[in-house]
Amino acid sequence: MLKFNAHLGFQFNELPFLQRIEAAAAAGFRAVEFPSPYEFDASLLADHLAQHNLPLIQFSAPTGVTKGVAALHGKEDDFRGGLLQAASYAKALACSDVHIMSGVTIQDDAALVYGGNLEYAVKYLEDQGLRPLIEVICVQEMPGYYMSDFSKAQQVLETFPSVGLILDLYHAQFLTGDAADVLARFYERTVHVQIADCPGRHQPGTGSMDVCALFTALELRGYQGWIGCEYRPTGLTVDSLDWIKRFSG
Repeated sequence: MLKFNAHLGFQFNELPFLQRIEAAAAAGFRAVEFPSPYEFDASLLADHLAQHNLPLIQFSAPTGVTKGVAALHGKEDDFRGGLLQAASYAKALACSDVHIMSGVTIQDDAALVYGGNLEYAVKYLEDQGLRPLIEVICVQEMPGYYMSDFSKAQQVLETFPSVGLILDLYHAQFLTGDAADVLARFYERTVHVQIADCPGRHQPGTGSMDVCALFTALELRGYQGWIGCEYRPTGLTVDSLDWIKRFSG
């Protein structure tokens, strides 16, 4: 049976952030994710999550205005300082998976900078008992984002065996036109899946993706992880959830 978690960066945005945690639990979700917890005290967030028995699946190291700094020359000190903060929040929130976002950049040395920063991050996070994650994000959603190609992800995954992949099927479909093929090729390194229909990035059933085939493929492979609902609801979030019943048993 597939497990779907709420993405509080996209869902329940009609509510203030802390109220989204309660709303997710009331809607039947049993886990959540959100990219940036740093606006709030970690103990406050931990209390809210514990109150509603919602584990946090993954979050990002601090990203700044550039959607990450891992590939940005001259931001190495910011990157390392962000890892310290991420590790502190990860322990307070009982979340072991930290997404390392590459950032938006057009610098010529982005690949070199990214490789060096990622090498540092992998060792640091492993020493802290945490797991680094990467995600391919399409440039249509985030123009200039460095980690926007699955060939780059493949290189990272081959270089760093402990790095896990967040596989966003929406981005995979947008970039390649065949999310099912991407899922087959990268399944063994995928630790978290995210879903939105394409085009539009709304809830499944609003676009042209064959989400039934994708979910069936995950079930046949015995996927035990969570699937994050990283989509923009077409209306109120609670009105966009009927599709989950068809796939979660």
